[in-house]
Amino acid sequence: MQRSVAGATEREGPRANEPAGRVGVIDLGSNTARLEIFRTSAAGAVRAIDQRKEVPRLGLQTLPDGSLAPEAIQRGVAALQRFAALLREMGSPRTLAVTTSAVRDAPNAPEFLSQVQRSTGLSLRVLSGLEEARYAYLGVASAWELGTALVCDLGGGSLQIVEVRDDRLHNSVSLPLGGLRLTQRFLEHDPPKAHELDELRQSVRKAIDGALEAFGGTRYPIFGVGGTIRALARASIDLRGYPIARVHGFPLRDRDLSAIFELLVDAPASKRNGIVRIGSDRADVILAGLIVFEEIVRAADVGSITVSGTGIREGIALEVAGAELPAPAPQLAYRSVAAAAEGISFSLEHGERIAKVAGALFDVVAARRNWNGGERLALTVGAWMHDAGVAIDLWRHARHSAYLLRSYPLWGLDQRQVLLASMAAFLHEGDDPPSSWRKEFLPILKPSDLELALGLGAILQVAERLAAAEPRFALTNEGTTLSIELGDARAPGLGTKATEKIRKPLSEALGLEVRFRDT
Repeated sequence: MQRSVAGATEREGPRANEPAGRVGVIDLGSNTARLEIFRTSAAGAVRAIDQRKEVPRLGLQTLPDGSLAPEAIQRGVAALQRFAALLREMGSPRTLAVTTSAVRDAPNAPEFLSQVQRSTGLSLRVLSGLEEARYAYLGVASAWELGTALVCDLGGGSLQIVEVRDDRLHNSVSLPLGGLRLTQRFLEHDPPKAHELDELRQSVRKAIDGALEAFGGTRYPIFGVGGTIRALARASIDLRGYPIARVHGFPLRDRDLSAIFELLVDAPASKRNGIVRIGSDRADVILAGLIVFEEIVRAADVGSITVSGTGIREGIALEVAGAELPAPAPQLAYRSVAAAAEGISFSLEHGERIAKVAGALFDVVAARRNWNGGERLALTVGAWMHDAGVAIDLWRHARHSAYLLRSYPLWGLDQRQVLLASMAAFLHEGDDPPSSWRKEFLPILKPSDLELALGLGAILQVAERLAAAEPRFALTNEGTTLSIELGDARAPGLGTKATEKIRKPLSEALGLEVRFRDT
């Protein structure tokens, strides 16, 4: 077991404050190898623009002393050779190559690293368990304001658990509980025998209980990282008919894990990917990984895991980009929207002007409706990107903006907030909401959220019409009348018809009478 404490560092990482551009990250794990190319943003965000995956299974059939098997070394070197060739085709962006548990634990690691250097030109850095945990934390912290939480990164050879307090890495532990390692150790039969699964579960339970006891707390919100948790999320999304197909932010419940386990436990590995969508390269190790996450949820005394689409590779790329982490949710959201504006080419400056007015109006009306800061952030992000759809087509651009908001990687928001931002952007041109919304988004939205979205859409619609007039808002008549004071009543687009288009949505969506005052 390896453990770190707050403030501890083991070695200097990649150089910070690299210029904006592209950076490649190679992550050679015990089961899979991944190459990901990121575009770095001046705003401090990174966005994946290309990726490749190989399955060399470096940790498969290790020798009795833990050394890498000759066949595994050949597979690992071949995969890295293909990555190196691809990087040359891409113009050789600066690339950081790391490897984790299988090589970290192997007595013949120096020989393997030397062969990789000779064959590919890549300098492969072996991460300690603590470094691996820190990069997983950085990747998750780039997408979430964590508060107090556990970040659990499960690979083929090891499990990293990071305890986060006040958004910062407080403690971490690396446990030899990777899916491939556990499968080889405990599951001799295919499908496995009941006693094999019981022995595996008891071993995992003891290790995880010990780790969380050392941290000194339970009932942590959990964020899951890695290929196994993403595969389980995809399977659950299919089984539940979930309205958002992206795994990032998906709430994987304990009963989802139990349902997938029951579907797969009696099936041979060759049949599992045909039952649920987990990937053929992961079918033989999925049960071990699933049990690990079941035991984490049980030990932490929570009902679900939030799946993070960002992890170790993003953490490394963010360190290269010099991103400041942790950061509050609005700052994380702004970074991702700024990166979207660079990539999609829409005017974030215009969105910021509209967001300022929309936020002022929200603040006036929110208190009487029990709206909170999370809903204000959804409105702000919707305002920042309300015209992003113009990059696709001016006509019906509000619908395109709504789609982009649901599809683009936006950080700092949960899936409910993303949906609210998308719905507000859809409505900002005054279109009626589709009748399918209530049923389609029901697994994510609260019963009252459709009315909330209508209100946010009305606010956004009014903010765009009034932004040039420098408005100030106040509620009068016991909160039934919205007084709008115009700093510049001569601003373009404020004729009689325009003011009626302001009154109507505020009346219909928020039940407010509107009165204008001209300064």
